[in-house]
Amino acid sequence: MSMNSKVDSPMGIDCAEPRAPWALSAPPPFPAAAMRIMSILANQDNVAMKKIVECIQADPVFAAEVLRVANSALFGSLLDIKTVQKAVVILGLDLVKALAITVGMRAYVRTPLRVPVLRSCWNHSVATALLSRELATVCRIRGEEAYTAGLLHDLGRIGLMASYPTEYANMLSVSYEHSFDVLQCERDLFDLDHCQAGGWLAEQWGLPSDIAFAVEHHHDGIAAEPLTTPGIVALGCRLADTLGFNVVGAKCTWSLEDIRGSLPKSAQHRFPADAESLKARVAAQLAAIA
Repeated sequence: MSMNSKVDSPMGIDCAEPRAPWALSAPPPFPAAAMRIMSILANQDNVAMKKIVECIQADPVFAAEVLRVANSALFGSLLDIKTVQKAVVILGLDLVKALAITVGMRAYVRTPLRVPVLRSCWNHSVATALLSRELATVCRIRGEEAYTAGLLHDLGRIGLMASYPTEYANMLSVSYEHSFDVLQCERDLFDLDHCQAGGWLAEQWGLPSDIAFAVEHHHDGIAAEPLTTPGIVALGCRLADTLGFNVVGAKCTWSLEDIRGSLPKSAQHRFPADAESLKARVAAQLAAIA
């Protein structure tokens, strides 16, 4: 596939929604339960446990999958979690919100995940979430908020590949084969890159400002101290690449020492220094929801 060609844009999109990027004009529907939870996230300081539980329980299939993942190595405890209410009590409200969004995102990309090159996108998103949570924890920042922002940081990529799985997979393969810049290839093919696509989707979905900023700016430079959630996610994204959980064609230019050196001095000694053990732990958690 030539990077000079474009996916045919849908007819009539300019009339129906002038501001909508044509490449995101008709993405697959996001699971309703997860969408409601993400909407609640916008007011996360005032979220009642009952509201989250009701959102999850409204969809029995979704609730069953949430409980399955809650008992997996990704989020699981030593206790058998059989109800959503028990999951909230044992894991905590923030962790259950993150868990539910993980399940929703996985359902959203279920069909594209059958394509190996697109599966690397999903693995990268989950690895970034896990690593962002760990980075945030050592920096005394809310870990589950960083996890959610990390999981959603490639929201634009997820939206493009959910809408055009074949075209997006081909684009990634071509960019890897010829060492093309992926962001530029996305712009050539879809008229916007995945950061811009993510920014638009974050606005449409009403995501909290910190998460929306992380989605749109995770490829920007990392600001100096104090680190905030978007900066943590940018580091998590780079660390995922460093450990081998990269999207096909992504160039890794950061070492684990570089990442640790970007943390506040008070946090550097608390973050793991052994890349292999850290990679193995993330891989085990990824396998838990495979």
